[in-house]
Amino acid sequence: MYEQEDTMIDTLTLKETFESNGFSATQASSLSHAMHELAKDKAHLATKEELHLVRNELKNDIKEVREEIKDVRGEIKDLRNQMTNLWDCLKDLRKEMTKDMENLENRLLHKLTYRTMLSQLSIGTILVTLMIYFHQQ
Repeated sequence: MYEQEDTMIDTLTLKETFESNGFSATQASSLSHAMHELAKDKAHLATKEELHLVRNELKNDIKEVREEIKDVRGEIKDLRNQMTNLWDCLKDLRKEMTKDMENLENRLLHKLTYRTMLSQLSIGTILVTLMIYFHQQ
C-alpha cells in the first residue's frame, strides 16, 4: 500500500476516514484509490508557482491581444475615414465633370450657332451680290 516516501498514502486509513465522514464503502474506496493514483503521478502535476507563472503569461498574452485589437480597430477607423474621403472626392469629381460637360456643350453650341450665322451671312452676301450682278445686267 505504500509507494515511494514522497508519495506515501495509506489508502486503508484514507478509506476509513471517508467512510466515517458519510461516504459509502464503494465511494470511499474509489476516492482513496483515485487520490493514491494522483499522488503517484505528482511529478506530472503543476505546482502553484507554475500555475501562477502560466496565469501571468496568459494575462500578458491577453493584454497584448487587447492592444492588437485596439490597433486594428484604429486602422479600421482610419480606413473608413479614407473611404469616406474617397467617396467625397468622387462626388466632387462627378460634379466638376458634369459642370465641365455642360460648359463644353455650351461652347460647342455657341460655336455651331456662330458658324451657322456666318454661313447664313455668307450665303446672304453671295445672294445679294448675285442679285446686284444680275440686276445690273
